[in-house]
Formats: sequence, structure tokens, C-alpha cells
Amino acid sequence: MTALTLHYDALVEYIRLRFNGKHFARDLVHDVCIQILEKPPKEKVALPLAFLRKVSFNRAVDRIRAERTRSLYVQTHMSPEEGMDSWDGARAVEFEQHVRALLAIIEALPARQRQVFLLHRIHGMPQREIADELDISLNMVTQHFGRAMAAIILRWEPARRLMQRQGQA
Repeated sequence: MTALTLHYDALVEYIRLRFNGKHFARDLVHDVCIQILEKPPKEKVALPLAFLRKVSFNRAVDRIRAERTRSLYVQTHMSPEEGMDSWDGARAVEFEQHVRALLAIIEALPARQRQVFLLHRIHGMPQREIADELDISLNMVTQHFGRAMAAIILRWEPARRLMQRQGQA
């Protein structure tokens, strides 16, 4: 905990210089602090600043990847002149149906696949941390996540259409 307090400003500056600015950096370092408070390292860390930088950097990369994925999804499902304000009732109902269908598919996944998928995609947790948290190998995390994604793509219509479009491109 003292390493976090001692190196907080240095971590914020480290992330700010490499990524999206000061607000992004503060939010990210705050998340890392909470993560480490909730689940401290199992072994003593020899170089606290290096460890904190690595954890922060990895979390930033994961967060940016998640944002790109969300952005790509929005771009593929909306024309440039469209925005949330221009949605009519039918479009809002269709969107809600898609979300409910996705939630039903996620809830129907086997427990471990669902857990890995939610930790990685929704909570932005890196796969290495998931492996440590669930006490399974990184390979098993990758397999569970891959199977979850395959099930979602197979069962969720918007994902199938997106994959078909990407295959045609």
C-alpha cells in the first residue's frame, strides 16, 4: 500500500505520457489501486514501481482495446449521419432486443466460460490476471474465452452479420 501512495503521481504521469491524457491516467491508476487493494500480489514485489508500471500499462492497453472494440461495433451498426438522438422507437426496440438476446446467450454459457468472458470483456481484466484470480492456467483462460466468443458469434445475429461483413472485406 505504501508503494501505491509513494508512486501514485509517478504512475499517473507515466500513463499520461503514453496514452490518453491526465483524466484517463488518473482513472486508470485509481482502478489499479483498487485492484491491488482487493487482490494484493501473492509474493513480495522486489521493484514496486516497475510492478505498478507494468500493471498500469497492461490495464491501459486492455482499456483502449475494449474502447476500440466498442467503437468498431458502433461504427458498423450506425451510418455516419445517425446518432443515438435520431433513433426512432423501432430502432430503440430493436437495440433492446439485441441486448437482451446477447445477455441471454451470455447467461446460457457454461459457468467458467461466462466468468472468463465477463471478467475479460466487461471488467477489462487481462487474461493473466484472470488466470491468477481463478487459479487456472493462462491457456485455459484463452480456451474458455475463445469458446465463449465462438458461442456468442454462433448464436447472436448481430455478431454473425459483423463476422460475415469482415469476411467479405
